[in-house]
Amino acid sequence: MQREELFSRFGFYRFVMESNALLHREAAAALRAALRPLVSRAPGDEPLAVLDLACGGWPETVAETMASFPDQTFHYTGIDINPDQVASAGETFAFPANVPVVRIIEGNAWDLPPLGLSGSYMLVFSGMNLHHGTPDEISFLAHQLRPLLQPGGLFFSHDVYRPDNRAYRRRPEVNPDDPQESMALVHPQRLLEANLGAPRVREDRDAVDPAWRLDYIERMRRLLIECGAEHFGVESTAQHMRQRDFPVSVTEFGSIFERFGYQVRTRRYDESDGPLGPYVADCYATLPAGKPVLAVNESR
Repeated sequence: MQREELFSRFGFYRFVMESNALLHREAAAALRAALRPLVSRAPGDEPLAVLDLACGGWPETVAETMASFPDQTFHYTGIDINPDQVASAGETFAFPANVPVVRIIEGNAWDLPPLGLSGSYMLVFSGMNLHHGTPDEISFLAHQLRPLLQPGGLFFSHDVYRPDNRAYRRRPEVNPDDPQESMALVHPQRLLEANLGAPRVREDRDAVDPAWRLDYIERMRRLLIECGAEHFGVESTAQHMRQRDFPVSVTEFGSIFERFGYQVRTRRYDESDGPLGPYVADCYATLPAGKPVLAVNESR
């Protein structure tokens, strides 16, 4: 995704956000409600540390949430693999006044140890990113987040999740349009060395794309056209979805994070929330105090 024009500084993804096709506004409201008790428990003069995975050039969801608590100070760290997006977030995006410390890191938000993160985060946010990962990669991320997330802190994922009653469609190993590009978000050797395994998932091995996936892409196409999007933007978004969107289900998200000691709750959207509602959910994962860091080795 580092080279995709869709995610460049002047790319079309900003239109996707502004159209609210993927319910970014609802995500901000849900995140605000989830963060309120954390803010109420924080010492008055202590900043809350926030980590934003794959933050993009316009981290509006998190910024809007932090702005909702003007009496609370936040320290923000964003990570994105796209240098153009890093430049946009660091140089042109306006963070609220109660966020005096902003750090934008260029790096892989799926492989955190090489980035040298330190400290303890009360909130880790992932918006529209997990649906690119395999169960193995999501397990790897859940394991990495444990030492970074404060006990009682929150990992919040606003993302695309496939229907629970549909089998998992595994992401191709290489880009079908560019066989030289690996689709892996984490180097396979890193996953092998971690030796974490992954939950068993029922896989769809049919050669034809499943109906739910075709419906998901077509709903996005129709919505963007209704919002007045240009043809190139619509088609580049649909191409991205066909190539890279292979989401786990909400149930599988819960199984993965619970294996590492998180407590998980979820909230699904539906048709009443918009055309993409049936494919969008908020997943909340918290670490209870006193839980040990786990080493998991589960064969599939």
